[in-house]
Amino acid sequence: MRLGVDLRLVDEDDDLDLRLPFVSGVEDDDREPARQPPVFARLVQAPPGLPWEQSKAALLEARHSAPLPIAEMLVRLKRLTPWRSGEPGKFAAGYVRAAEVSDRITCAVDVDGQTLQLTFEPADALARRARRSLFVAAASAGVVTTLFVAVTAALLARSQAEDRLAFLENQATSKLRRAEAAQAAWRQSSALLAARPGYRVETVTADLAWAMSARDPDARIEAWRWDRGLSAVEARTDTSPFKSTDRSVRRVDRPLRRGVWLWGVEPPPGRDEP
Repeated sequence: MRLGVDLRLVDEDDDLDLRLPFVSGVEDDDREPARQPPVFARLVQAPPGLPWEQSKAALLEARHSAPLPIAEMLVRLKRLTPWRSGEPGKFAAGYVRAAEVSDRITCAVDVDGQTLQLTFEPADALARRARRSLFVAAASAGVVTTLFVAVTAALLARSQAEDRLAFLENQATSKLRRAEAAQAAWRQSSALLAARPGYRVETVTADLAWAMSARDPDARIEAWRWDRGLSAVEARTDTSPFKSTDRSVRRVDRPLRRGVWLWGVEPPPGRDEP
């Protein structure tokens, strides 16, 4: 069967071009590389100052002394010397025509004896990057604001809970103190009634109230006693510790201890005691 194709033996000495121009994807390696736009570089100096102030001054100087109108140029700035306080700063300023930059390029330039790499990008790429950075910054600010609001709300809720707990604790403490005071008064009343049946608690409290109101402000009373309708006080004075004269007050003949005398107080006239 004939296939319709002529076949022949190829000798090794035959000079044949075996390249396949019809195969897709095979390119000629001899093509010229893409030409980079020319870059102009110069030295820019900034007066002594803070790092950001020097960078701002150097950029202003570089834009002011551009070889072409600045609207037609892309400018890149790079520091040549480390920042030192009180010393001027040296910067390398690179210029390229904006119309000749269609993609991101990196160029090597020699300025003041140093070889630097400067990167240029089209203006629209820079604008996209600025918008992207602005979006990221806004998103970050939103996250930070949300976290701040959440933390503030949590702290406020905690503070309110602590204040509420402190208020309830104070209320509970006050109620406990009142209950303890009432219980102590009840125990004292029960003890008085049990010790001396027939005497009313009002009699004891009335005598104590009289002693407190009739007391001489200068008298030093150390103890108050009550027994069978009579009350007495221990006071560091050899004169009457009471300024009122509606009750009879008498002093014992001898002091209880050094400087302390016992003063007896009789009940008021007309008291009906059992």
